[in-house]
Amino acid sequence: MHKKEIALITNDSSKLMKNPQLPNCLVNPVQNIIWIGGRAIYQHWFKLKCQGIDNIPQEQAYIIAANHVSHLDGPALIAAQGKHFKNVYSLAAKDYFFQEPFKAWVYKNFFNMIAFKRKSNFLSSVRYCQKIVAENKVIVFFPEGTRSVTGELQPLKLGLGLLVVHLNVLVVPAYIYGTYQALPKGRHFPKRHPIYVSFGLPLDFSHYQAKKHLLDNRQIQREIINDVYVAIAQLRDNLLGGLNYENLGT
Repeated sequence: MHKKEIALITNDSSKLMKNPQLPNCLVNPVQNIIWIGGRAIYQHWFKLKCQGIDNIPQEQAYIIAANHVSHLDGPALIAAQGKHFKNVYSLAAKDYFFQEPFKAWVYKNFFNMIAFKRKSNFLSSVRYCQKIVAENKVIVFFPEGTRSVTGELQPLKLGLGLLVVHLNVLVVPAYIYGTYQALPKGRHFPKRHPIYVSFGLPLDFSHYQAKKHLLDNRQIQREIINDVYVAIAQLRDNLLGGLNYENLGT
């Protein structure tokens, strides 16, 4: 890693952590309520169904990289993969979720959301993520950078590639269907619609660690996001090809 990158990570990550985390004795009861209530809503109201749950790694850190069409996506992934809410962290746009101090405090303490800057230095989130993966916890990331307004899979941003290079963990591709129909961008209240989540085989990019000094970093990042895009698109095609559209509703 270049000295400039190290300085950026050190300086910016200190800003992320300046508001101390609440003690577990206060956080855990609230997260338990969110976890139980959230899963019940997704399982009974949205009829959540999951494919590929056996592809989820056990006893190790990993990144879930999925398509993004709705605010329902993150909770759907967390409910589908089955690990307790307290062990899953989500990267969330700082300019959208963290502008108001109280909301930022709630999202950080009770929803395990990590602020990242979409239009500037993404490295500021890396050190916090390094701490999380060192504890064998999960990171949810939407590499398109924002919700798709059409519901279609959009090109992936280089941020995922940068994160993978620095964290050196497995990437589990995922495709979500039904959240766009339930709560697309611009809609304020969800309607009832079945939600499906499909997890693919974990992608191992550890071989790039030995090439970091041989290849340009952006070239590595592009190769990583290309592989992830192909994996998500394949999950999409397999999932939609196998669904019975007559029973899905509109």
